[in-house]
Amino acid sequence: MKEESIPVAVIDDEILDQLYDFLESDQVDPEALDVIGLHGFMVALAVCPEPVPTGEWLPVAFNGMPRFTTDNSNEFSEDSVIGWLETMLEQTRTVLYRGQTIELPFEPELEEDEVLDDSEVSAWCAGFIEAVMMREEIWFGQHEQDAAELLLPFMAISCLFPDEELDDIVADLDTTNRLAAQLPEILVDLYLLFHAPAEKPSTFPGKGGPKGNAGKGSAGKGGNGKKGGNNRRGGKRK
Repeated sequence: MKEESIPVAVIDDEILDQLYDFLESDQVDPEALDVIGLHGFMVALAVCPEPVPTGEWLPVAFNGMPRFTTDNSNEFSEDSVIGWLETMLEQTRTVLYRGQTIELPFEPELEEDEVLDDSEVSAWCAGFIEAVMMREEIWFGQHEQDAAELLLPFMAISCLFPDEELDDIVADLDTTNRLAAQLPEILVDLYLLFHAPAEKPSTFPGKGGPKGNAGKGSAGKGGNGKKGGNNRRGGKRK
C-alpha cells in the first residue's frame, strides 16, 4: 500500500495573503487570475515538462503586465512579486521531486449545496489548466495517453470545457470530492512522469532496450474560462 504523504506548503500563508492584496489592487488587471487560480497556475508551471520563461507566463497569469511600483523596497515591486512566485516554483519542484504531496490552499471537498463552478477547487484547476495550455504540445507530446489520463480530473473539475463526458465525471458530488482529494497525489505522478530520472538500461549498450512512447500532442477540446466564486481567495478569471 502506498504510504500517505503529509502535505507540504509550497508558499507561506503570509505571502499568499500579500499576493491576494496585490491581485486586488489597481496594479493588476481585474481579469487576472485570483490567488487560488494563480496558485494552480504556478503549480502547473512547476510540473511542466520544460521551463516556461517568466516573461512568457507573467502576462498570462496577470492578464497583461502588472503596473509594478518602481520602488524595490515596496512590497508590490516587480522584484518582490516575481521573487515570491519563482520561489514557489522551485519549492513545488523540490517537493514533488521528493515524491511528497503539496498542500492545497483550500479545502477541496465540496459541501452539499456548493456549486462546482463557483468553488475554489474548480478555480484552482482552471488556473492549472490555463498553464498547461501554454505548452499543450509538450504536455501531451511524449506521454500522450498517460498525461491525458492524469490530467482528466483537472480538466473535469475546472469546468472550462463544454464537454458532456467531462460533465458526467463531476455530475456526482461523491465522485467529484473523491477526484478532488486525489489531486495532490496525481500531481506527484504527473511530475515524476515528466521529470523522474531515466532508469538505467537492463541490457548492455547496443543490445536493445525499452523504446520511448511517442505521441501526437493533443489536449482534447479547448474552452474558455468561466466566472468563479467570490471567496477571499477563490475565483477563476473574473
